[in-house]
Amino acid sequence: MPDKEEIARLLAEAHREVEPTINRVIRLLTDREEEQREPVKLLEVNPATSPSGILPIAFSDDPPRLPYPSVTVEVTEGEYERTLEGSLPLPAGWRLGNTLYPPAA
Repeated sequence: MPDKEEIARLLAEAHREVEPTINRVIRLLTDREEEQREPVKLLEVNPATSPSGILPIAFSDDPPRLPYPSVTVEVTEGEYERTLEGSLPLPAGWRLGNTLYPPAA
């Protein structure tokens, strides 16, 4: 079974294909990532979206290709900057993980 990092990369790729204006995808993490029921979480920065704050959208798993549920949060560039500053907080217990897109050089 693919691990959550592999699924996160697969989802980031798929979301970029559907929405090419996404210019950054960051994995969101909690302390419970090793739990099967903990969703794969992505923060997608999309300059073409409307500002709406941190609004997680949940999706169920779809075995065998997607063995974990997932959550996507889409933000504008400004909202992303505010998240980095701490003035637009992520949900309790969530933190920024590694950048999935653009891939590291």
